[in-house]
Amino acid sequence: MSYNRRFTRRVAVPYSGSMTVNYPASEHGGSKTVYYDGTAYEDVEVDIHVDTSPFDASVANCNDHVNGLTASVGAMNTAQCIAITENAEKVSKSIIDGFFHTVRTDLSTQKAELEQVIEARLLLLRQQAASLKEKQQTMADDYARTTARYQKIFSDLNNELSVRIHEIDQPVFNLVKEVDTQSDRMLHTDMVQTAVTMSKESSILQAQISAATIKNHALEAMGMARSFLTSKAISERTIRDTTIEGSGEERYLIPVCFMRTESDKNIDQKCLVPEYYSKNDDNLQNRLCDTLEDYEFPVQTDSETEQLQSYVQTEMANKIAGDDIHSVRVRDMINKMLNK
Repeated sequence: MSYNRRFTRRVAVPYSGSMTVNYPASEHGGSKTVYYDGTAYEDVEVDIHVDTSPFDASVANCNDHVNGLTASVGAMNTAQCIAITENAEKVSKSIIDGFFHTVRTDLSTQKAELEQVIEARLLLLRQQAASLKEKQQTMADDYARTTARYQKIFSDLNNELSVRIHEIDQPVFNLVKEVDTQSDRMLHTDMVQTAVTMSKESSILQAQISAATIKNHALEAMGMARSFLTSKAISERTIRDTTIEGSGEERYLIPVCFMRTESDKNIDQKCLVPEYYSKNDDNLQNRLCDTLEDYEFPVQTDSETEQLQSYVQTEMANKIAGDDIHSVRVRDMINKMLNK
């Protein structure tokens, strides 16, 4: 294989020089020197022929060597990966086998120890079970003997008590026997009809008495109902006379205690309402606090201040009546806060 290429370039050639010119003799004949200079241009063409066969042969040879090297590297990489995999499998298998061998050995040792402990405990449990059975049988025999002995004692006591009671209450038993005899004689005589008639009359009288009692109780119940209705009517009339019907826009006043404390770190406020008003509305205190937070409280008058001080002094006299250090300190602190 060859490589051909043509290059064309214009070449500039500068020139300069002088020349003496002789002209024929005449009136003014003689010689004269003439100077000249300039640049001449010429197109030059160059044909280049390169034979690339040796280079191509060397490249092909190098390519063969590179391909061989690549195949060798690939084969070596494959062999190395296979060797690493096999060695890793051998190492992991050795580790796993050693681990499981150790675990099996440990488990076998623990199993043997536990078997010995269990067998010893089972033997102990069998001995204790046999001992317990013997004790149970002994206790059952003792219980049977004790039960039989006490049953005989209680049976003898019952018989003795029965005999003594009959001896003590012999007149009563004789009277009962005599009454039974008299009752049998009356039932087997003509006085049976008399007893039936008396029983019938007694039943009628008892029924009349019961009816009269029921009527009396009914009359008392009606009187109590009348009294209740009368008092209810009086109460309703009193409530009706003392209440004023409104339009639904009335204002209701309830006692509220609003406390607000301010410090450098935070502002704390709390609103207290009697439980009677707040038990049906859990959010009443929060709403009152939000309402009273921006509320402009009126200035307290002198009369209100005097009333408040008088009330506080009365409550202190009733609630804090002691002369101990704690009571005196509490009274002084209240008076100090009240004067502010």
